[in-house]
Amino acid sequence: MIKGLIVSFMCFLSITVVCANEVIRSYHIKAKDLKLAEISREFEIVKKDISGFEVYVPETKINDFLKLSPHAKLLELNIHRDMLESKMAGLSQYRKFSDVESDLKKLALKYNQIAFLESYGKSKAGRELYSLKISKDPSANHPKILLTAATHGDELITTEVLFILLNELLEGSQTNSRLAKILSSRDIYFIPVVSPDSFENRERYVGGKDPNRSFPWPQNISNRGVDVIDSLVSYTDKMKFSASLDLHAYGRLVMYPWGYTKKAPDSGDEILFSDLVHAMARDNQYTAGQISTTIYIAQGSSADYFYWKNKTRALAAELGTQKIPDYSKIPSIANEAREMVWTFLEHIN
Repeated sequence: MIKGLIVSFMCFLSITVVCANEVIRSYHIKAKDLKLAEISREFEIVKKDISGFEVYVPETKINDFLKLSPHAKLLELNIHRDMLESKMAGLSQYRKFSDVESDLKKLALKYNQIAFLESYGKSKAGRELYSLKISKDPSANHPKILLTAATHGDELITTEVLFILLNELLEGSQTNSRLAKILSSRDIYFIPVVSPDSFENRERYVGGKDPNRSFPWPQNISNRGVDVIDSLVSYTDKMKFSASLDLHAYGRLVMYPWGYTKKAPDSGDEILFSDLVHAMARDNQYTAGQISTTIYIAQGSSADYFYWKNKTRALAAELGTQKIPDYSKIPSIANEAREMVWTFLEHIN
């Protein structure tokens, strides 16, 4: 408790680090918890181990959770404590949203022949929802591929890794034969921050709601979530992406639909999905498989929505082992992701 107060006080004094206002506790529940299905519908299950699951519970919903799982073991009073403490590990070096905006504009200006910046909406606080299109021939009818990060605003590593890969792709478009070939027949869209308000505040949820449980899915076609997800749904419905990869943290996983049910996708799709994720995991040894059977049932995810609504070859990847690792570790996590992402892009044609 004293340690937590000290950290909070240090956070208050800092003028360089913005700390999350939301308080989310984490609990461990047994794998055989009788209310597991109901818990998965109401709360975010984030990690699976040999004995059960870790669950994130907003402080405002603790009583509701404990009614479902009275014997749950408390793990952390505030999941953001690592973030608050990581000021010493370079939290201030991570991009804020103003940096994201500035860097996207610089790239669009520097590579103006192939990079095109657009906004597909605004967040509740008025921040632009940016998408950067990379295309060598915008008039051609190439497959459109979407790469997204920071759906959860506290998963800062995903934005940093996506920017590293974005820069490499642009820099190598003329000098690297492999990257030039990838770009020759594909249009690639980068959304480095899906949830800019929560990203700016270093918070996980948007208005207290989990953005990656806020998409419609086949058994709840009218599910409505948060503003940024509604905008993303409209954008993707319009664009009809052939494939998508949503970067999250953490767990070292690469997965395909379905998440809302343990039922497999259509047989032909399942073969394509399985072959793809196992190819992507070949070098980095990530665990590959279907979302619901690899980790847990998750309703309302982006992968399920994109696949169900537009037959997008939609995947989700969990990078590394921390949401906000020491800043010096970012290159090693990008190294894990690089071959995985290039392989993903090469398989979409």
